[in-house]
Amino acid sequence: MGWYLRKSFGLGPLRLNLSKSGLGASVGVRGARIGIGPRGNYVRLGRGGLYYQRYFRTAQETSRPASPIVEPALASPAAQIVTADVSQLKDSTAETLLQELTEKHNQPRMAPIFAFAFVIATVLMLSVHLSIWIMLLFAGLFIYAHAELVRSDQEKKVTVLNYGLDNEAKSRYVGFLKVLQSFADSARMWRVDSEEFSRDVKYTAGAKRLMNRRPISLRLAAPEYVETNLAVWKLALGTQDLYFFPDRVLVYDGSRVGAVSYNNLTIGLDQVRFFESDGIPSDSQVLGHTWQYVNKKGGPDRRFAHNPEIPIVQYAELWIHSSSGMNFVMQCSSPAKAAEFQAGVEVYAAKH
Repeated sequence: MGWYLRKSFGLGPLRLNLSKSGLGASVGVRGARIGIGPRGNYVRLGRGGLYYQRYFRTAQETSRPASPIVEPALASPAAQIVTADVSQLKDSTAETLLQELTEKHNQPRMAPIFAFAFVIATVLMLSVHLSIWIMLLFAGLFIYAHAELVRSDQEKKVTVLNYGLDNEAKSRYVGFLKVLQSFADSARMWRVDSEEFSRDVKYTAGAKRLMNRRPISLRLAAPEYVETNLAVWKLALGTQDLYFFPDRVLVYDGSRVGAVSYNNLTIGLDQVRFFESDGIPSDSQVLGHTWQYVNKKGGPDRRFAHNPEIPIVQYAELWIHSSSGMNFVMQCSSPAKAAEFQAGVEVYAAKH
């Protein structure tokens, strides 16, 4: 409702009304009229050029909800980053070792089976109310037998890898371990599982390339059932684990084992701008900021009440490849440490 000035042209009880909104028509007596206009049906009261007017919305207009802002399909179907099955990761110099590791890893463990049988036997003996001394004797025999089975299981499943490195080889490996230690000190690492491309960057903070990733870790750890006299770093990638030994990288996928020689290993490196919504790592550089929803000019889209600011962070992106089919994509929060890792692998591989 409101007050305004208007002009009209009378044709008896019918009048044509002219205003800024357009042309309308009304019928009635002086000072009281009912009409239709560009903005709908109305009643108007007043005289002398000063009028009061009220519009009446139709039921359809009143109940019609506001048009929601509908987000389109944000991205094309995700493309999975596929790596070779460990059975395809063969090193001709490690065939015997891989066979031994796989066979021993798959050896059944008898100690858990024996422990389950002991529980069943104990329940049966309790049901017949045997003497407490017989029960204690039985428990003692079980403890001894179980300990022997655990030792036997360990001997059957463990592979011993002892390295006798000369001074030069030892020095190279120690230097390589320091490179891995520095890389492990990165605040955060991720494995990129798949990539997709945005169909409308207005809804993806302006990002054209989208990633599905998971946190990963690099730490000192030898493979299960492997005993070695040297330190070994483990890169845990989720589905597969990489172990950096002096002579090769062992790749574990559950109980299956593959191998890649260092001279068959390639590390690619690039620096990327990443729109980080999961906290900023302590060793990363913030290049700028964007918003979750952006307009055509790259600024915040004001149609969205909740439109948080997102930092743009510089990360390193690494590709780990081998000619036998290994294919991993990683991100590292520290481009400097990632570059040191790439260079360290290249130097170590060149001397193999």
